Formats: sequence, C-alpha cells, structure tokens
Amino acid sequence: MRLLPVLLFLFACSDQADTSDFYSDVSVSLAQDASALDVQVIEIPDITVDIYVNPCDNLSNTDDLYCDCNPTCCQRQTWYCPPTGTEIQAKYAILDICGEDLLPCDRNRDPNCPPAEIIEETSCQHAFDCPPGINEDFTMYYDCEIEGVSGRQEVRCDKGRLYYDECVTCLEEEEVCDFQDNDCDGIIDENQRNACDTCGTVPEDICDGLDNDCDGTSDEQLVRECDTICNTGLEICSQGNWIGCTAQRPVDEQCDGEDNDCDNLVDEGLNCQCPPEMVGALVPCMEAPLFCGMGFKTCECLTEECEVTQMTECFAACHWIPELSSTDQCDPLAGLAVEPELCNNFDEDCDLLIDESLSRQCYTGPEDTLNVGICAPGTQICNTGQWYGRRTGGNYTVGFCTDEVVPTEEICDGADNDCDGIVDYGEEIPETDILFIVDWSGSMENYINAVRMAMNRFAQSFEAEEKLKWGLIVGPKIVDPRTFINGSIEGLVLETDITDFNSFLTAFSNVGAFDNQTGQEPLKDALLLSVRSISGNINYDFNTATWANRIDSIPPLEDFKITWRSNADRVIVVFTDEYDQTYLVPRLRDDVVIDALVATPNLKTYIFADSTSAWQNYAQETGGRMFDLSSNQQQMYDDLMSILDEICLSSSQQQEAFRNLPSGFFPASTLWYPRYNYKIGICY
Repeated sequence: MRLLPVLLFLFACSDQADTSDFYSDVSVSLAQDASALDVQVIEIPDITVDIYVNPCDNLSNTDDLYCDCNPTCCQRQTWYCPPTGTEIQAKYAILDICGEDLLPCDRNRDPNCPPAEIIEETSCQHAFDCPPGINEDFTMYYDCEIEGVSGRQEVRCDKGRLYYDECVTCLEEEEVCDFQDNDCDGIIDENQRNACDTCGTVPEDICDGLDNDCDGTSDEQLVRECDTICNTGLEICSQGNWIGCTAQRPVDEQCDGEDNDCDNLVDEGLNCQCPPEMVGALVPCMEAPLFCGMGFKTCECLTEECEVTQMTECFAACHWIPELSSTDQCDPLAGLAVEPELCNNFDEDCDLLIDESLSRQCYTGPEDTLNVGICAPGTQICNTGQWYGRRTGGNYTVGFCTDEVVPTEEICDGADNDCDGIVDYGEEIPETDILFIVDWSGSMENYINAVRMAMNRFAQSFEAEEKLKWGLIVGPKIVDPRTFINGSIEGLVLETDITDFNSFLTAFSNVGAFDNQTGQEPLKDALLLSVRSISGNINYDFNTATWANRIDSIPPLEDFKITWRSNADRVIVVFTDEYDQTYLVPRLRDDVVIDALVATPNLKTYIFADSTSAWQNYAQETGGRMFDLSSNQQQMYDDLMSILDEICLSSSQQQEAFRNLPSGFFPASTLWYPRYNYKIGICY
C-alpha cells in the first residue's frame, strides 16, 4: 500500500518519456533518486501464480470425492437381513453402476454393462421394529402388572414401529355375575349373586346331605318314586341317602300261597302244605315235571280228615280238566304255551328253546346318576335262568353289566364324567390347541402304547370337539428314502396338523411300527419348528438352515409349520426317553429354543421324559411341568388328564392350586398325582 504513492510521485516528477521497460526502470530510478528524495523503498517480491487443477479429474471409485463428482454413478441400495424375531434389520450399500466412460449403465437393458461394484456397505442394523406391511395382523397381548395388580398390555405394529399401549388392569363394563370386577369399582359381583353366593338361579336341593338351595336345611321334603321287580312305591331322602322305599321287595319263595319272589309263580319248587280252603283250587305253575308252557297244581288232602295237606306237582290243564284237551290224548307234561319267555331256565313258549334271545338293561351305578351326563345303562343276556354280562376279554360273568357307563372322576373334556349334572366342574373350556411331539424310536414302544391306551380311554367321553383341537409330530421315523430329496432315511414327520380329535386319534393309530434302527431324535428341532409361525422371537435363520446328514422332514424344512388357531391357547406335550438333541445345521442353542417358546403367546410346554435335567427349562420357562415317563397306562392317563384339568383352570386358579408346589420337576407317578379337585378347591 505504501508503494502506490511513491510510484505516483515518481511518475509526476520524471521527465523521461520512454516507459517500455517499466518495471526494470522503476528499480533503477529508485536507486538513482534515493539520495535526493526522502522516500521508503520497498522491494516487490517475485510472485508466481499456480495453474487451476480440477479435483474431479482422474478419480477412482475408492476416492472420497468419487460420488460427489459422479453422482449418477453411485446408486444407493437397501438390503434386508434375515429377520431376528419381529425386528427387521437392513444393510445400506453404495454401488458404482458406471463404466470407464463414467456413464450409468443399466444391466436390465444392456447385458453388456459391466457388473456393478460395491463401493461401500454397512453391517446389519435396526430398520424396523416389525414388518411394516402387516399392521392389521400384528397385534399381541402380554401380561403386565401395576402395583401388584395383573393386567394385559396390547402391542401393535404400525408402519414398522412397535407401539405399547398402557397396562390395562380392568376394562370397565356393566357388572355381571362372573366373579370378576367388571365395572372396576373394587367390588366383585355386587348385587348379582344368589342366596348361595353363586351366579344364576338357586340350585335345586338334591339328596346329597348338603344345603344345595342355601335355605339353612339339607335334603328337606325330598320324595321320589322307587320300584322293584314286584311293584312301585315311594322313598324319602335322609342325610344324603334315599331310604324307606315302600315297594315290595322280592324274597325267597315260601309255602304261603303267595308269589314271594315276584316271578309270577306261587310256591314254585316247594313241597308245601297248603291251607284247607285251597283244596281243589288250581294254582298256575311253570316247573318240572312240566317240560314247557304253563300248567297247574292244586292243594290236596293227605288224610281223610284233611289234617295234612300238600301241593301237587305241576301238570297240564288237561290233566286236571280232561274236557279242555283238544285231542283224545292228553299230554300232562305239555303245558299251555305262554309269552313272554322268562329268564328262569324253563321253556314258557314251548318252542323247545330255553331262555332264548332274552336281554335286559342293567346299571350298577348310583340310582340317581342313571342317564345323567355320560352315565348310561348296559345290557345283560340270560342263560340257564341267570343274567350274564360279557367282559372285555370275551368271558361271560353272572351279574356283570356289559357296556354300562358309571360315574368317574370329572376331567376337562366337555362331558359330565361324574354324572352330577355339571359339566367340567362348571368351568368353560377355553379353545385350546394341543400338539403331541413323540419320540418314535424303538425304545419308546411301551411308553407310547400307554399313551395310546390313555387317549382311547379319554375318547370314550370326549365331547369338546369345538374347543380342543389336536396335532401330532413324530420322529425319528423310518421312511422310504425316495420320499426325501437328499436320500435320508430318518425323518421328522408332521403326521397331522391341528385338527379334530377323531382325525388326530386315527393319525396316532396309523403312524406305523417302531424301529430299533433309528438313533437320531430331533425333538429339540421339532419344538422350534412347531412355534416358528407364531413366536415373537425366532432368533434362527431357517432360510439358510439345512438338516444334518441322513436326516430330513415331511413336509420339507422350509414348509414345516404348525397352523395354530389365532384365538386359542396352546399346549405342547413332548414324550421322549432321550436328552434334547438337534440335527439342524447350524445346531440349535438351548436359549434360542427357550426364547422362542416363551415368546409364543399363551403357550405351555409339558415334558414326559427320563432325562429330567435336559428338558426341565423348556417346561418351567413356559409355565408347564415335567412328568415321569411311564409305561403304566393308569399313571399315563392320570398325568395326561391333569394337563387337561389345568386347561379348565383360570390363571388365578392355577396360581392358587400350584403356588406351594416345588418348581421344575413334578413327578406325577406312584408318589403323587397332581389332580385339581374342583369341589374342595385343592390340588392333590
């Protein structure tokens, strides 16, 4: 800045006209005039200006500025990773789609385009909480708690994000009698219950020693009709028992001119004295020496004074009154054919057959249970004057009642098993899907036969077709190698998806023979496969998984899924004598299976096993239980029925029934049967 006035000064004062060599002369002039003028001399530095360089020239796609300089060459893409539970993860990548001419090239239009090159790629990272396209179908409910009060929380998926509603401990509605606080006022069933503190109408009083109608008196004024083979009468209730039937009861025949045993015959089989007033009177009879039909006998005097009398033998009517014979010859041993044939070892209808085609209903249960609930009469047939019933083995036994159904212990099957007029203890069976996973190796034959017998017994009274549905997975099972693509010979087989009970029982019966040659039990894999379609936490990639060598499945692995009902509770029951094994590749970890089971809504897992420690967590973490694996049919029946009992129990009842029981392994065997008694409200 100081040079400019100096230059101006020099220009103004110099008388030289030639300025062609301006810059060189300037320095000279300054030097010459320095002594004459008081000026400051500043030397101008030698400044060289660089030529301009373009930063986008000669870049490779690995340079930081490549995409800024060539934005049309850089294509940004999102790649979705295998799902982890409900979460959706994604990778973000940048691809170079240009050739050497730096012009974009579309391989879909021009197959000669060079392959796109990945410039940058991230790892899998969170993209969505849940699939963004299933907003309407993805609603789950979880138990929650506020200040010790249990409730339910709704979790919804909306545009890929999970939204958690508040924990609702009570949904306010009109109060009804259901032992719940419907209107959320802290009072249960106010002004709703009857005199017995129950819902509905007051029960009628029945003969059981209890005050059923809650009026302070038991069994009051209970009278009913009763009958014997002789006639009918009335009886009353006292302290829970029907007593005092006024109907005549049959007794042994006596020599009194009466039909004491109520078989329509008088003094049969007895050589009786008879009162004098009966002398000459004909009394009907059907007994030897008469060989068929009805005859007569009479009272006759043995002394002239008729001090001693006796009944004669039984003869045809023509023996006593010859004019009654339709022919000239009277057969005194051929009586008058009569109907019906009686069970008395005698040919009443004179067809040369004795007690033919005679049957009757029978029932040995308590009288007041006949035709109530499942209870029904059986049948007996007559042979040689006695009533016989046929046992299961085919033998006939006097007094046995074939096919009768008498009261049994109540179970949760939709039927009134104890014939008290109340189905399933008065509890409503929730809709429940039950899946059996069965080890089909040869060592399991006796155990599974016990399961089959227990289920066949259960089937006799099962009436909950719409409530309880069933499914069956077995493995390992020997299968024709041609069935499998990879030539495997052992497989995990879905014998039947969730279906009705009869179809399940048929499938169970038709699985086929056990085989001692099998040795790979993929039941741990079956557990995860069974919930893969419904669990909220499947931390396993089935898209890349395969079966190990010589193992496969029907259906194939990619299609092996259970079709659970969306509105039903779920129960898985495993039967095995082995530890938990996996034959998927990569192998399953215990925590992956347990997490998947726990994240399956409304699921309980029950395990029948020899190896308790290996399976315990699968049952315990889902609120289920362990059972001893037994070949005893009665024990297996009791244990399976205890599972069904729990289905009928509400959550609060289950907690109360089992709160004092040890956790983990619960041996329901000869030591203890965990059955819940609804009448007394305890588990025994």
